[in-house]
Formats: sequence, structure tokens, C-alpha cells
Amino acid sequence: MNFKYKGQDAIDKMTPLEADAYQVEKRTFEQEATNKQIADAVLVATNDFATKMAESSAQIAKLKENAVETEKAKAVSLKDELSANKEILKEIAGGISNKEVVVKALTTRAAIVGNEQAYDLPDLGQLATRKLSMYDIFPKLTIGDGNNNGVVRYYDWDEATIARAAAAVAEGVAFAESTAKFKKGSVAIQKIGDTLPVTEEFFEDAQMFAAELGMFLDTNVALEVDRQIALGDGTGNQITGLVASVDAFVPAASGIADASIYDLVVKISESITAGGGSKYMPNFAVMNIADINKMKLKKDANNNYVMPPFVSRDGGSVSGITIIEANIIPANTMVVGDNRFARIYEKGGVEMSKGYSGTQFVEDEMTLKARKRLAFLIRSADKGGFKKVTSISAALVTLAT
Repeated sequence: MNFKYKGQDAIDKMTPLEADAYQVEKRTFEQEATNKQIADAVLVATNDFATKMAESSAQIAKLKENAVETEKAKAVSLKDELSANKEILKEIAGGISNKEVVVKALTTRAAIVGNEQAYDLPDLGQLATRKLSMYDIFPKLTIGDGNNNGVVRYYDWDEATIARAAAAVAEGVAFAESTAKFKKGSVAIQKIGDTLPVTEEFFEDAQMFAAELGMFLDTNVALEVDRQIALGDGTGNQITGLVASVDAFVPAASGIADASIYDLVVKISESITAGGGSKYMPNFAVMNIADINKMKLKKDANNNYVMPPFVSRDGGSVSGITIIEANIIPANTMVVGDNRFARIYEKGGVEMSKGYSGTQFVEDEMTLKARKRLAFLIRSADKGGFKKVTSISAALVTLAT
């Protein structure tokens, strides 16, 4: 369109129709000019984008090519490098050439001397200990702080001196007299504990390990509690445990062919209930795992496993008596009894504390301490509810005769 802008003087001289026609031509011209500018800009942008895409494709292709070449170069071993340059190396060695040879050997992790980088697991491997079953067998009674002098005192009938004289009485004859006597007993609350000295730096710089120390001491105390409940002999500051508190089972010749540990458990229960069945009902037998397995693995002459009808399918219960694995009990021994008539008297659980000993304060050290106070008691009147076997093998021989 051949459009020319007019000045205001020329527009003022136009008629109204001429002025309107001029404005239409002006708007049409300016719209076409704007459309052309937009089209040109789009074309330029499209060309630039195509150019950049082409350049990017070329760069990507070049990177791939370089990567392939790099991998090929890495695959070249030191032997290959030396073989390819052997002629030049000969000239250099003979002093007739001053050429340089660059040997590119494969770099491995071994090239980093003293590298100690690794992925550290966030936990500590724990040590195994024996099963702690003795503490769980018996009822517990907590003794509060107070004026108890650290002693549990009790009163029982004196079985050794009582006399039961009831009898049939003839007319005119005096009644017989029984004898009733009582006795007093007591047991001391003993203390079991452990300590561990630790530096302040250990707590500050090795927190993962420091967190384990309390559990370590707690386990140590629990192991000793388990041992003393089973085997404590009451001497010194030890508690009087299960084995030391009860009488031995005295086996009698019973004519039981090929007597087994199953048979022995039943006969021990019989010895308890024969005279005390109104009170006692034996419900546990503690044994070493070696003897439990001897019992379970018993076979007949045809190598068939022997499982009496009064035993549970897994061998865990014999005539209603629960078999408990307690490996602190020596092999070839056992204890059978009614757990209702034994008690653990204790002052709370295991107490953990820390403090200073001697010169530890000025040496930036402290001592961790774990302690537990308890007593184990089978009253004199209740000893009849328990029996121990000091030799399982000898008892079986006697039962079989």
C-alpha cells in the first residue's frame, strides 16, 4: 500500500469524507506494518531455535564420541602402551632421540594410598549371653524404702517339733495332746552391682558407643542375678538361691524299665505330692539344655523316638510340669517344684547412676554404676514343695532297679 502520512494542516483542509478515508487508510497501513514485524520476529526466533538445536545435537554427538574415545583409552593397558611405543623407547634408551613418550596407565582405587573411606553401619554388634530364665520363674514382691533394716522376717510352723496326736478316744479316757510350735526366720536383702570408669571425652566424642555402656552394665547385673537365684549359696553377701534352699530328691528302686528323664520328673513330682499334695502342685522343672535334649532325643531299640502319653508333643510339658531351660544349672542336675512358694523380694529394678570416685573429678573421668537389691526366699515351711536332683544319671539307674 502506498500510504503517506499528512500533516495536521493538510488534514484540516480536507472535507469530512476525505478525513474519514484518510484515517481508514492510516489504520490499515499501520496494522499491516505491525503484522509484518510480528512475522519477521517469529521467523528470526524460529531460525535461532533451529540453529541452537543443531549446535546442541552436534555437541551431544561430540560428547558421546569423546566418551567412547575415553573408554577406549581406559581400556588400553600399560602393556599395550609400552608395546605401541617400544621403538621410540629404544631410541630414548640408546641416547639417539630426545622424543617424549606419555604412557597412560589405568587408574584404580589402589592408587589412593591410605584411603579409609567406607560406609559405617549405624549400630553395634551385640554379644550373646545365656538365656536369663531364673528371675522370670518366681513371683516378685517390691519392698519400699522404710525401717526394714534390709531384712525380710517371717514366722513358720516348726515342722521338726510339732506333734499331731489326734486319735480315737475311749470313754473315760483323756484325749491325747498335740504339740504346736513356731519358729522365726529371716533373709537379708543383698546387693548385686557393677561399675565402669569412663572419661568425659568418651561421652563427648563417641556417643554411639557411650549409649551402649548403660545396657552393658544392666546385662552384667542381670546375668549375676540369674546366677545367684539359681546357685547363690548364702555365704558372704550372696543370696541363698534355689539349689541351696531345697532338699535333695532321694530316688528309690522302682523297677522302671529303661528309665528316662520323663520318668524321673514324674517320680520327683510324686515325692512332693505324696505327703504335701493338699498344698503343693509341682509346675516347673529347670534343667540344662543338654539334659532337656537327652530327654527329647530318647529312642527305643528300633530307633523310634520315645514320647510318653503324658508329655506334650514338643516335650515342653511333662505331666503338667513345664520344662524350663536354665543353662546356669549344671548339666546332669535339675530342680522340680511349685513356683508359688518361692518369692523374690526386691527394692525396685536395676538402678543406674554415675558419679566421681577418688581423683576422677580432676582427671575428667566418672564412674557408671548399676545396682540391684533383692532376696530370694523359700520359707522353711515350704521347702517340701521343691526337690533337687544332684545326679540325673545316678537317679535313673536307681529308678530302673
